[in-house]
Amino acid sequence: MRTRALMMMAACLFLAGCSGGGDMASLQQFVATADAGYHPPVKPMPKIPPPKIVAFNMHHFMDPFEPFSMRLPTGGPYPGQNMPKGPLQHYPLDALAMVGTLSSGPKLWVLITTPNGATYRAHVGSYIGEHYGRIVRITSKKVFVVETVAGPIGWVKQPVTIEIK
Repeated sequence: MRTRALMMMAACLFLAGCSGGGDMASLQQFVATADAGYHPPVKPMPKIPPPKIVAFNMHHFMDPFEPFSMRLPTGGPYPGQNMPKGPLQHYPLDALAMVGTLSSGPKLWVLITTPNGATYRAHVGSYIGEHYGRIVRITSKKVFVVETVAGPIGWVKQPVTIEIK
């Protein structure tokens, strides 16, 4: 019990020494004025040379602000845009439907229906679709078409199939 009382007394003396009974005004003044006259050294800004001005010559480069769809391609197989369009070239391929085939000896035709309900007969070599598609093969279930579409670097051939409905 005696050790307990000694421990309590030591704790009280320790806490009494930590109470703010001392002179805090001098400490507050020191904190307020300690860095008043100090200015850290600052290195001057480095000299940056002016940029070299280069004129953009449009004759040999593509315009970076023009969308790809607005450019006329220059490379690849040219589709012959001046040829007259047939009735099946006024619709996109996804709007056309294969409804059947006809045959006469070795010759095979495909029956294609347009969105307005008209049905047309086409054969290998016929043009179909808005993108200069040409029928390259006909089977009883599919029509194989190769379209010539405008890509970012020129005209590109793209295979497409239309299946019977």
